[in-house]
Amino acid sequence: MIRNLRLLIGVGLSVALSGCVIGSGPCLWLQVKHDFSGRVHFREFPRADGVDTVPILILDKTQYIYAPPQSFHCLAANDVQLVGVTEFPDSIGENTHVIVDGKVLEGVARGQYTRFVIQVNSVLPIGRPQ
Repeated sequence: MIRNLRLLIGVGLSVALSGCVIGSGPCLWLQVKHDFSGRVHFREFPRADGVDTVPILILDKTQYIYAPPQSFHCLAANDVQLVGVTEFPDSIGENTHVIVDGKVLEGVARGQYTRFVIQVNSVLPIGRPQ
């Protein structure tokens, strides 16, 4: 009886914690809307016809993302490329602390330079009057 109870508790904890990173919370799913905070940096990447300058969000806190095509484990994301933004407002420049609302996608398309990208819905600066 006790052995079966221990086995049941062990299986229950394994299932409950399977989508979590201990100390960091749950893994984020791809293509689900979420808010991210961090600092915007503009990085240059070489390409065949010149240089591509892209916005990269350096996250305040490491996010763990579940991406089954890459791994069955949660993968860490510290910096993500922002896509879907044609131009930023004047209030957002290099090293601006922002909140980005968007969904996480895998960075597999041409011109996507990080493992994960955020399809941006909105970007707001933090700590500045608007």
